[in-house]
Amino acid sequence: MRRCKNHLCKKCRYMKIGAGFVGRMALISLVILIGVSARASTPLETETDLLPDVFVPFDPENGPEYVLVVEKETQSLFLYEIASAPRKISQWVCSTGKQVGAKTRSGDGKTPEGIYFFTRVYQDKDLSPIYGVRAFPTDYPNLLDRLAERTGSAIWLHGTNKPLKARDSNGCIALENTDLEAVEKYIALNRTPIVIVDTLNFEAFEPKTALKEAILEVVDQWIDAVDHGTYHDYVRLYDPDYVPEIAWWSDWYKVKKRLKEAESDLRVGGRNIAIYKHKTVMVVLFDQYLSFGDREIPVGTKKLFLSDKGEGLRIIGDSYQPLPDDYSGSGEENPLILASQDLRVRGADEAEIEQMVDEWLKAWSSMDIEDYGSFYAGDFRSQGMDKAGWLDYKKRLNRKYDYIRVTQKNLQTEPGENQTKVTFVQSYESSGFKASGMKTLLLKREKGEWKIYRETWSKM
Repeated sequence: MRRCKNHLCKKCRYMKIGAGFVGRMALISLVILIGVSARASTPLETETDLLPDVFVPFDPENGPEYVLVVEKETQSLFLYEIASAPRKISQWVCSTGKQVGAKTRSGDGKTPEGIYFFTRVYQDKDLSPIYGVRAFPTDYPNLLDRLAERTGSAIWLHGTNKPLKARDSNGCIALENTDLEAVEKYIALNRTPIVIVDTLNFEAFEPKTALKEAILEVVDQWIDAVDHGTYHDYVRLYDPDYVPEIAWWSDWYKVKKRLKEAESDLRVGGRNIAIYKHKTVMVVLFDQYLSFGDREIPVGTKKLFLSDKGEGLRIIGDSYQPLPDDYSGSGEENPLILASQDLRVRGADEAEIEQMVDEWLKAWSSMDIEDYGSFYAGDFRSQGMDKAGWLDYKKRLNRKYDYIRVTQKNLQTEPGENQTKVTFVQSYESSGFKASGMKTLLLKREKGEWKIYRETWSKM
C-alpha cells in the first residue's frame, strides 16, 4: 500500500486515502480501516504533547521562528512555526536524492541528513530550467560534515520546471515551483534551518525543558569565558576530540587588557537563541555582541554544535554563520576581533595610540630597524615606497648618521570609520640634519594592534 502525508498514528501516520478506489465496498473498507487505526492512536494534529524530535524548547525573541523539516522516507517537506511551542502550519510533496541513505561523498546521488542553513537565493534569471523559479543553496558540507570527511557540494532547495517525481534529484530537495514560492517567504538566510531526516520520530515535547536548561547553561558558560574568563575556562567547554580555533585568543586578551586599563566597561553578550536537534547533536544559534556603555556592536551569529558523549554536554564544533553575500565558511580573522576594532573607546584609543607613537619614535631614535619596522602595516606606502622600500631607505639613513633623535608634542587623534588620523609636531635631529614639522600618520588595526598605514611630513 502506498504511504502518504496524512498524520494518523505513530505506526501508520502516512496512510494514503483515496488515491483511487474500485467500487463502493472498497471505499467503505478503507474508511473502516482508517477509523480503527484512528481510534487506536490519537492523530498527531490533536496530540499536542508529541512532536518531531528535532525540536528543543527555546523562547524566540524577535517573533516566530520557522523551521523546514524534510522526511526522505515519505518525500515530504513540513513547515513548522515556533512561538511558545512548535506548530505545523503546512506540508508539501518534495523530491530528494535518487539513492537511499545519507550523503557521504560527492556524486553519490544522496541527500545529506542533518541541520543546515540557507546561505543565499538565486532567482530564475540566474538558473537553468532544471532549478525552476528559485534556488536556495545550503551550507552543506557544514563543519560536522567536514570533520567526518563527508564531501560534495551544491545541495539546494529549489523548484523544478518538469513534473515532480519521488527521489529524482542528485541530492537536492526539489519542490513544485508554486510550492517553493509558498515556502520562500518563511526563509531567512543563515537563520532558518532545514532539518533533513530519513524517518521522523515523534516524542513528548514538554519534558525537554531540562535539556533546554542544560544547553543554555553551556551557552552562558561560553559567553562568560569569552567575556571575562581564561583560556582554560574556554577550552574546558569543548569535547576532547574537537580542537577549537584559538589563534585569536591572544589578540582578544590584548583588547580586553587595553580596555581594562582604560577603565572601560566592555561586555560580551548573546541574544536571540535558537536550538534544533538531529539525533544526538544539538545546534545552537545566537547573536553575539559587544557592549560599552550605551553602545553595542554586533559580532555575528555564533553556531555551536553540542552533544553528550556520557560526561555532559560538550561543544563538538563551532563557527560563525557567514554573511549571505560572502560565504567562505570562516573569515581570516575572528569576527570578535574585527568587531572589537570597530569599538571606538576614545580614552582607551588615545592612550594606546600615544604610547604606540612614543615607542615608535624610541625605536626610530635607537636606529633599531627591526623594531622600527614592527610599527608599520603590511600594506604601508609612503613617497611611492612600500614597506620594504621604506625600511631600506631608513637603513641607508641610519648608516649615514651617527645618531638620530626624534620627539613629538601636541599629539591629536581623529578617529575615522576604518582608520585613525594622528597629527603632532615632530622634532628631528641627527648628526647631519635638523628640522621640525607637522607629522601626519594614518593608523589602522592589524591583528588587534595599531599600525602605521600612511605617513606624511610637512615643514613648519
